[in-house]
Amino acid sequence: MHAILSLDERARADLALLLNRAAVFGDGSVRLAADGDVALLTTPMTASSGLLDSGPTVLIARASRMREPARFDGVVALTALRDALREGADIEVPDAVGRPAWAAVSPPRGGWTATGEVEAALVRELASQAASDVEAALPRSPGEPVRRRAERAVWGRSVDPSGLTAGQAAALVAMRFLGEAPVRVTEAGGWMRASGHAGEVLAR
Repeated sequence: MHAILSLDERARADLALLLNRAAVFGDGSVRLAADGDVALLTTPMTASSGLLDSGPTVLIARASRMREPARFDGVVALTALRDALREGADIEVPDAVGRPAWAAVSPPRGGWTATGEVEAALVRELASQAASDVEAALPRSPGEPVRRRAERAVWGRSVDPSGLTAGQAAALVAMRFLGEAPVRVTEAGGWMRASGHAGEVLAR
Protein backbone atom coordinates (compact mmCIF):
# COMPACT_ATOMS: atom_id res chain seq x y z
CA MET A 1 0.00 0.00 0.00
CA HIS A 2 1.19 3.52 -0.73
CA ALA A 3 0.42 7.15 0.14
CA ILE A 4 -1.96 8.00 -2.70
CA LEU A 5 -5.53 9.23 -2.27
CA SER A 6 -7.26 7.71 -5.29
CA LEU A 7 -10.96 8.48 -5.72
CA ASP A 8 -13.55 8.08 -8.43
CA GLU A 9 -15.08 11.11 -10.14
CA ARG A 10 -18.18 11.24 -7.94
CA ALA A 11 -16.18 11.09 -4.70
CA ARG A 12 -13.84 13.81 -5.98
CA ALA A 13 -16.72 16.16 -6.76
CA ASP A 14 -18.31 15.42 -3.39
CA LEU A 15 -15.14 16.19 -1.42
CA ALA A 16 -14.36 19.29 -3.48
CA LEU A 17 -17.82 20.67 -2.66
CA LEU A 18 -17.34 19.84 1.03
CA LEU A 19 -13.98 21.63 1.08
CA ASN A 20 -15.49 24.65 -0.63
CA ARG A 21 -17.96 24.97 2.24
CA ALA A 22 -15.31 24.26 4.89
CA ALA A 23 -12.93 26.90 3.51
CA VAL A 24 -14.69 29.68 5.43
CA PHE A 25 -13.82 28.03 8.76
CA GLY A 26 -10.73 26.73 10.52
CA ASP A 27 -7.07 27.14 9.67
CA GLY A 28 -7.04 26.04 6.04
CA SER A 29 -5.57 22.59 6.71
CA VAL A 30 -6.96 19.08 6.15
CA ARG A 31 -5.91 15.78 7.68
CA LEU A 32 -6.10 12.71 5.45
CA ALA A 33 -5.79 9.28 7.05
CA ALA A 34 -6.29 5.75 5.72
CA ASP A 35 -5.29 2.17 6.43
CA GLY A 36 -7.22 0.20 3.83
CA ASP A 37 -9.70 1.29 1.20
CA VAL A 38 -11.46 4.05 3.19
CA ALA A 39 -9.95 7.51 3.61
CA LEU A 40 -11.04 9.81 6.43
CA LEU A 41 -10.87 13.55 5.80
CA THR A 42 -11.04 15.91 8.78
CA THR A 43 -10.79 19.68 8.86
CA PRO A 44 -11.46 22.07 11.74
CA MET A 45 -14.42 24.37 12.05
CA THR A 46 -12.57 25.65 15.09
CA ALA A 47 -9.74 24.09 17.06
CA SER A 48 -7.70 24.37 20.20
CA SER A 49 -4.27 25.86 19.53
CA GLY A 50 -2.50 23.90 22.27
CA LEU A 51 -2.44 22.92 25.93
CA LEU A 52 -3.13 26.45 27.20
CA ASP A 53 -6.19 26.87 24.98
CA SER A 54 -9.34 25.67 26.78
CA GLY A 55 -11.68 26.43 23.87
CA PRO A 56 -13.50 23.75 21.90
CA THR A 57 -12.22 21.71 18.99
CA VAL A 58 -14.90 21.05 16.35
CA LEU A 59 -13.86 18.87 13.42
CA ILE A 60 -15.76 18.28 10.18
CA ALA A 61 -15.30 14.66 9.03
CA ARG A 62 -16.13 12.70 5.88
CA ALA A 63 -15.17 9.14 4.97
CA SER A 64 -14.67 8.22 1.29
CA ARG A 65 -14.03 4.83 -0.27
CA MET A 66 -10.92 4.76 -2.45
CA ARG A 67 -10.34 2.95 -5.72
CA GLU A 68 -7.42 1.01 -4.19
CA PRO A 69 -6.09 0.45 -0.66
CA ALA A 70 -3.56 2.85 0.81
CA ARG A 71 -1.92 3.70 4.11
CA PHE A 72 -1.24 7.32 5.02
CA ASP A 73 -1.75 9.97 7.68
CA GLY A 74 -0.80 13.49 6.66
CA VAL A 75 -1.89 17.11 6.65
CA VAL A 76 -2.35 19.10 3.44
CA ALA A 77 -3.50 22.62 2.55
CA LEU A 78 -7.25 22.79 2.03
CA THR A 79 -7.10 24.93 -1.11
CA ALA A 80 -4.42 22.76 -2.72
CA LEU A 81 -6.41 19.59 -2.02
CA ARG A 82 -9.60 21.15 -3.36
CA ASP A 83 -7.86 22.25 -6.56
CA ALA A 84 -6.28 18.81 -7.06
CA LEU A 85 -9.67 17.12 -6.63
CA ARG A 86 -11.17 19.43 -9.24
CA GLU A 87 -8.34 18.75 -11.68
CA GLY A 88 -8.78 14.98 -11.45
CA ALA A 89 -5.24 14.01 -10.42
CA ASP A 90 -4.51 11.45 -7.72
CA ILE A 91 -3.30 13.12 -4.53
CA GLU A 92 -0.02 12.12 -2.93
CA VAL A 93 -0.34 12.46 0.86
CA PRO A 94 2.88 13.69 2.51
CA ASP A 95 4.35 12.19 5.66
CA ALA A 96 2.97 13.81 8.81
CA VAL A 97 5.47 16.51 9.77
CA GLY A 98 4.78 19.85 11.37
CA ARG A 99 1.08 19.11 11.78
CA PRO A 100 -1.16 21.62 13.60
CA ALA A 101 -2.16 20.95 17.21
CA TRP A 102 -5.70 19.85 16.30
CA ALA A 103 -4.38 17.09 14.01
CA ALA A 104 -1.99 15.69 16.61
CA VAL A 105 -4.78 14.14 18.71
CA SER A 106 -7.05 11.58 17.06
CA PRO A 107 -10.60 10.72 18.13
CA PRO A 108 -10.95 7.06 19.21
CA ARG A 109 -11.44 4.50 16.46
CA GLY A 110 -13.81 2.42 18.57
CA GLY A 111 -15.63 2.27 21.88
CA TRP A 112 -18.29 4.84 20.95
CA THR A 113 -21.39 4.81 23.18
CA ALA A 114 -24.75 6.13 22.00
CA THR A 115 -25.96 9.12 24.02
CA GLY A 116 -29.07 10.03 22.06
CA GLU A 117 -30.61 11.23 18.82
CA VAL A 118 -31.60 14.76 17.83
CA GLU A 119 -34.27 15.48 15.23
CA ALA A 120 -32.93 17.33 12.19
CA ALA A 121 -35.42 20.17 12.66
CA LEU A 122 -34.20 20.69 16.22
CA VAL A 123 -30.58 20.71 15.07
CA ARG A 124 -31.46 23.52 12.66
CA GLU A 125 -33.13 25.44 15.49
CA LEU A 126 -30.09 24.95 17.73
CA ALA A 127 -27.77 26.15 14.98
CA SER A 128 -29.92 29.24 14.44
CA GLN A 129 -29.88 29.96 18.17
CA ALA A 130 -26.10 29.57 18.25
CA ALA A 131 -25.76 32.10 15.44
CA SER A 132 -28.02 34.51 17.31
CA ASP A 133 -26.00 34.07 20.50
CA VAL A 134 -22.78 34.85 18.64
CA GLU A 135 -24.25 38.00 17.10
CA ALA A 136 -25.59 39.13 20.48
CA ALA A 137 -22.11 38.85 21.99
CA LEU A 138 -20.43 40.99 19.32
CA PRO A 139 -19.78 44.73 19.47
CA ARG A 140 -20.49 46.91 16.46
CA SER A 141 -18.12 46.34 13.53
CA PRO A 142 -16.15 43.50 15.14
CA GLY A 143 -12.89 42.35 13.60
CA GLU A 144 -12.32 38.74 12.62
CA PRO A 145 -10.40 37.83 15.85
CA VAL A 146 -13.27 39.19 17.97
CA ARG A 147 -15.83 37.21 15.97
CA ARG A 148 -13.79 34.03 16.28
CA ARG A 149 -13.57 34.43 20.08
CA ALA A 150 -17.32 34.94 20.31
CA GLU A 151 -17.97 31.89 18.16
CA ARG A 152 -15.69 29.71 20.29
CA ALA A 153 -17.40 30.89 23.48
CA VAL A 154 -20.77 29.80 22.09
CA TRP A 155 -19.79 26.70 20.14
CA GLY A 156 -18.39 24.85 23.16
CA ARG A 157 -21.76 24.79 24.94
CA SER A 158 -23.78 21.59 25.23
CA VAL A 159 -27.25 22.37 23.84
CA ASP A 160 -29.04 19.01 24.11
CA PRO A 161 -29.28 16.18 26.68
CA SER A 162 -27.47 13.93 24.18
CA GLY A 163 -24.35 16.07 24.61
CA LEU A 164 -24.61 17.73 21.18
CA THR A 165 -22.77 21.05 21.24
CA ALA A 166 -23.72 24.35 19.63
CA GLY A 167 -20.64 24.08 17.41
CA GLN A 168 -21.71 20.67 16.15
CA ALA A 169 -25.20 21.93 15.36
CA ALA A 170 -23.73 24.93 13.51
CA ALA A 171 -21.33 22.72 11.54
CA LEU A 172 -23.99 20.14 10.61
CA VAL A 173 -26.11 22.92 9.11
CA ALA A 174 -23.25 24.89 7.49
CA MET A 175 -21.83 21.76 5.86
CA ARG A 176 -25.28 20.51 4.77
CA PHE A 177 -24.80 17.20 6.56
CA LEU A 178 -28.44 16.99 7.66
CA GLY A 179 -31.05 14.83 6.00
CA GLU A 180 -34.51 13.95 7.25
CA ALA A 181 -33.30 11.33 9.75
CA PRO A 182 -32.27 12.29 13.28
CA VAL A 183 -28.63 13.03 14.05
CA ARG A 184 -27.02 10.21 16.04
CA VAL A 185 -24.81 11.36 18.94
CA THR A 186 -22.15 9.12 20.45
CA GLU A 187 -19.33 9.62 22.97
CA ALA A 188 -15.86 8.15 23.52
CA GLY A 189 -12.78 9.35 25.37
CA GLY A 190 -14.02 12.89 25.91
CA TRP A 191 -15.12 13.29 22.27
CA MET A 192 -18.70 13.78 21.10
CA ARG A 193 -19.60 12.58 17.59
CA ALA A 194 -22.67 13.84 15.75
CA SER A 195 -23.46 11.72 12.68
CA GLY A 196 -25.67 13.24 10.02
CA HIS A 197 -26.86 11.98 6.65
CA ALA A 198 -23.83 13.27 4.70
CA GLY A 199 -21.02 13.55 7.25
CA GLU A 200 -19.97 13.75 10.87
CA VAL A 201 -18.89 16.47 13.29
CA LEU A 202 -16.53 15.64 16.17
CA ALA A 203 -16.12 17.86 19.22
CA ARG A 204 -14.21 17.93 22.48
